[in-house]
Amino acid sequence: MKKYKHANDKKPTERVGFYIALSICMLAVGFAVWSAYSTMSGAPDPSDNTYFSSLSTEKAAVAQEMTGVTEPDTMAATEAETEIPTQAETVVESRLMISETRPDAKDTMQDEIKDPLQAVLRVSDNLVYPVKSHQVLKPYSEDIVYNSTLRDYRAHTGCDFAAETGENVYAMCGGTVNDISVSELYGVIIEVDCGDFSVYYCGLDSNFAVEKEDEVSTGDTIGTVGQIPCESSDKPHVHIEIRVGDQLIDPLSVIENNG
Repeated sequence: MKKYKHANDKKPTERVGFYIALSICMLAVGFAVWSAYSTMSGAPDPSDNTYFSSLSTEKAAVAQEMTGVTEPDTMAATEAETEIPTQAETVVESRLMISETRPDAKDTMQDEIKDPLQAVLRVSDNLVYPVKSHQVLKPYSEDIVYNSTLRDYRAHTGCDFAAETGENVYAMCGGTVNDISVSELYGVIIEVDCGDFSVYYCGLDSNFAVEKEDEVSTGDTIGTVGQIPCESSDKPHVHIEIRVGDQLIDPLSVIENNG
C-alpha cells in the first residue's frame, strides 16, 4: 500500500519559507493601503519644505509657551544688521546737513565744483587752526568710517580738532558771519562767508561771541567749544567743515603750514 506524507510532516525549512513569503505579502498589502490612505488624507509630502517649516514654527511656539524661551530668529537677526551706506549717500547726507540749517543754502549750490583740486585752489587764503591745540581728533574722510555715537558707517566730511569744553574757538580766516543755526546732529553752527568759500564751525556752545552779519578777522574769538550730538562719544572737540561752492574739502589742505 502506497504511503502519503502528512502536511505536518514537511521539513522545517519549507515551513519557514512559507511564513516569510506570507509576511512579505502582508507587508506589501499594508504599504498599499497606507499609500492610498495618505493620498486621500493629504499626508505631507517629504519634499514639501513649506509643511516642515510650519511644523518648525509651531514647535518653536509650543516651546516658547512651555519654557518662556524664544528661539533666535536668524533671518530677522541678519535683516537687523546695520546697513552700510555708500560713499555717495554719506557725502550727500553731509551736504544736506548744512542745507537744512540754512534756507538760502540751496542758492549757493548753483556754483558746482566737482574737482576737489580746483576747489582747494579757490581758497587763496592761508587759514589758521580754530583752537590752540592744533590736534586732529578725527580727520576728513569721504570714505565711510565708523561713527561710535550713531553706531553706523558714514563719511566724515569735516575735521575734528581736539579742545576742552568751554575753550575758545577762533576764526580761521576773515569774513562775514552769514548764519548762526542749531542742528540736531551738529549742535550750534556758525557759518562764516569768506568770499569764494565758507567755513562752518560746528558744535559750539550757545554763548557765542558773534552775531549774524558781524565782520570777523583771522584769529578773532567767535565762540567756545560745546557739544556735538552726533559725535558725543568722542572727546571734546570742534567740528570744522569748509565748502567751496558745492564741494566740501579737507580743512587741513588749506591751513597754513599744516602743523
